[in-house]
Amino acid sequence: MPFTRAVGNYFDHSGSFIRRVAQWTGPAAYVTGGEDVLPAIFGMGSIAAILITSITDGTTIRIGAWNRGTNRLQWFVPNTNVEVANGVNLSTFTGCVEVIGN
Repeated sequence: MPFTRAVGNYFDHSGSFIRRVAQWTGPAAYVTGGEDVLPAIFGMGSIAAILITSITDGTTIRIGAWNRGTNRLQWFVPNTNVEVANGVNLSTFTGCVEVIGN
């Protein structure tokens, strides 16, 4: 799989990136296209990457993907690979994210 080395500093020997680990709780009404993820939420000026675990309500899971182009966190139904529908309540779903930026 090809990698794009133009994103971020590739080798971060300087410790110049800020890393935040947080629990993410889904919205009460999901909006198609994803949730806004603003760098300021994490005390950053910009986001280089978001590493996401799946989120769960204890019974089912949803898979997260950060859309770098729109700065939105999108959620998908794993058995269909389709984005969660508009208006779906994900507020009972939680999972961990790691945000890397500066």
